[in-house]
Amino acid sequence: MEEKSTCKVCVTGGAGYIGSSLVQKLLDKGYIVHATLRNLEDESKVGLLKSLSGADKRLKLFKADIYKAEEFEEAIQGCEFVFHVATPLLHSQGSQVWDCPPGARVFI
Repeated sequence: MEEKSTCKVCVTGGAGYIGSSLVQKLLDKGYIVHATLRNLEDESKVGLLKSLSGADKRLKLFKADIYKAEEFEEAIQGCEFVFHVATPLLHSQGSQVWDCPPGARVFI
């Protein structure tokens, strides 16, 4: 494994509860972190991530929609690991069915 000071990792859903905690732990350990967010205009979430210790030098933020796989390409470019902790955002109580990309299907 590369030295942590040059090892890049990506955290999808970086502004969420689990994602932001993971980003902080990775920054604390010296990793370069690429974090994805649904909306880079959301100052509360962007501000939270930018305020983390080490973020000024080792954190880069990317906009990516979980339903558009191609939007993650730039964020994961050059990364050794990807921590996929992003989740879909549902605004209604009704059930929604999404077509799952072939690579994400699990066969039992």
